[in-house]
Order: sequence, then structure tokens, then C-alpha cells
Amino acid sequence: MIYSLDLFSGAGGFTLGLKNAGIKCVGAVEIDRFASETFRTNFPDIPQYQDDVRLFGDHDIKKHFSGIDLLVAGPPCQGFSVAGPSQYGKIDSRNNLIYEVLRFAQLLKPDICILENVKGILSGKLSPTKNAIEEYVIEMKKIGYYVKIFILQTADFGVPQWRERVFIYSAKKESYLPLDIKGEYGNNGIPWRTVNDALFDLPIIDSGGGIDELVPYPMVAQSDYQIWLRTGSTGVRNHVAMKHTPRLIERFKNIPIGGSLVDAPPEFGQRKRNGNELDVHQRFKMNNQRLNPNKISTAITASFQSNFIHPHLNRNLTAREGARLQSFSDNFVFCGPRTLMSKKLLEKEERLDEIGLSQYNQIGNAVAPLVAEGIGKTVLKYLGVKESI
Repeated sequence: MIYSLDLFSGAGGFTLGLKNAGIKCVGAVEIDRFASETFRTNFPDIPQYQDDVRLFGDHDIKKHFSGIDLLVAGPPCQGFSVAGPSQYGKIDSRNNLIYEVLRFAQLLKPDICILENVKGILSGKLSPTKNAIEEYVIEMKKIGYYVKIFILQTADFGVPQWRERVFIYSAKKESYLPLDIKGEYGNNGIPWRTVNDALFDLPIIDSGGGIDELVPYPMVAQSDYQIWLRTGSTGVRNHVAMKHTPRLIERFKNIPIGGSLVDAPPEFGQRKRNGNELDVHQRFKMNNQRLNPNKISTAITASFQSNFIHPHLNRNLTAREGARLQSFSDNFVFCGPRTLMSKKLLEKEERLDEIGLSQYNQIGNAVAPLVAEGIGKTVLKYLGVKESI
């Protein structure tokens, strides 16, 4: 059995995929209260620590987590994202959390360590003179690891979504480094799954409809992906539509498949803040995108609740629809409020405590489980099954 530790675990997308591959997680650390609640709900047998990773002393790290074979970590990506502070030339202090991954790796000495983040980490900064990924690789090599960087497309792993992420794969032995991940465990030779493959069998609800509790499936599964998503579940949860104003619903009605806010008639455009005057200049192509049912979705991000329109209905996506586009199975339950903007607290103490991550935030932040499963299978192949600790 291979044992793993999940840092910055969020809701548990990485852990879920590794579990499906046959890897046992023995601990998870996540600061956010709602993401931690989601993790505990879905993995009641895994010790979950709701705290800042920086508050773990070296002794505590060795005490709780010694003996792991695999360390995975997805530190906050906002500082590296093209939509984050980096676009204004600012360096987010959270970027330095990659040093915590290095600290845990140096103390625990797992055979393999995998850091996941957005593509922006390739050019991201820790300081005006330090490139994040260059610094991380240099420090990993100093503590005895071989390093390889993979850019993986989620659609290649059966996820119905265009989403590229960076995985920095470090191994104690060069023989543990995979030649490829997509080529061995990706969805090779099979057409990419579509939005319809993911959503077509769900209960039909309009603006303001649906409930968080279990709702039976209204029809039989319509695709192999839906059959897989339904494994172990008799219905769906977290399938609640946001309540929209009549004006917003009219806007949605006027946006064609594959279109967005820029395609809506001017009278249905955005209004200026604190007034009723139309804002003719703020018409962004990325807002209110109506998904094409016959293609993959664009990237599901932490703010996807307002980015996308259902392919057939005049409303935004539900949390469950986003979860399916991320490859979370239907028996995976998301806790916390559906929508809630994160805000830093205790800034004077420089801690990263937050009011909380909504269900949408948790889903958009997660590592797609099918990608994590492919990575897990790669780890098992190159590391091999070891004796129990």
C-alpha cells in the first residue's frame, strides 16, 4: 500500500482521485472551515487538520505524518493566476507557501512529492528577483530530489473541461520519475467528453429551483460518464439554481449557444455600479458564457457561478453541474454555503484564516479527481506497492 499526505487539500479532489487509484491518504491539512467540513464529510476515516500549515512545528509534522510515500500539495493559486494580483505587477505573499511544501518534504522525505498549480506559476514570482518555479526546483534538488514538470490537460483524462494545470513531480530516485502521465493514463484515442455527457441526465430546474438534499435521478444515465458519476449514488445533491432577476433571465434568453454577454442586445447589458445607466464599455466575453452542449466546457474556476449559463436553460450552473464538469462523483457532498466571497481575517497576525469558501469556490479550486487518479496510477507504476507502515 502507498500512503499519502494532502497539503492545502481543499474539498479533497486530489485525495479522491488518489483513493480511486488505490492510494491511501493518512492525513490532510486545509485552513478553510467549509472546505475542511466537506473533506471530513466525504473522508470520515482520514485525519483532517483545519489549520495553517505554517503553524505545524517540525516535531508535530514528524509525529503525525512520518512514513508517507507520497506528498501532494495544491497551495493557493491566486497569486500566480493571470486574473490575480500578478496582472498588476503585485506579488502575493501566499506565493511563498511553496516553501512549506519544501519544509514538509525535507522533514518527511517521501519518495514522491507533487505540487499542483495554475500555469501562471511558470512565470510567477516570490520576490522581484526570484522566480517561483525556479526557486522551488532548485530547493527540491538541494534536498535530494529529481524534478520533472508536467502541464496536463484535464480533457485528456476524461474530464469534460478545457483546463490546463502544472504538476511539479519530484522523486527521491530518478527511476521514480515518469516518462509521461497523459500517454500512460490519459484518455488516449477517445474523443473528449462533452457538456451533454456530463449534464443531460440531471433534474431540470429553473432559476431559484432545486434543493441541497438528495433528489432521485429523473431518467436513466445517457452516457458512460454519467454511469460512472452515479456509482454508489441513488440521486444528486447540491443541485440548487441561483435565483435571477427577470432582467437577467431575459439577458440569458438572448445569448445563443457558444455566445456570451457581448452577444446580448444592448438593453440587456450590465448596468453601471450604483445606478441604472447601461455600462456600454464593460461587456466582457468571459461573462455569461452559454456552454455548447456538444463541446467540452471552458475552465471551471472558483468564480464559475457567474461565468457560465446552462446550455439549454436560462440560468447559471448549479454546484452539482460544476462538480460533474470537474469529475466529482454524485456521492461526493459539498458543505458550506453555495455562494460566499472569501475575505482575509486576522491580517495583523498574517494568518490566512478566511470567512469561508463556498461550494462553488471549493469545486473550482479543486484538482479534477480523474486527473488525480491518472497521477495516482502513475505513482503506483513507478513506485510499486510497498510494505505497510
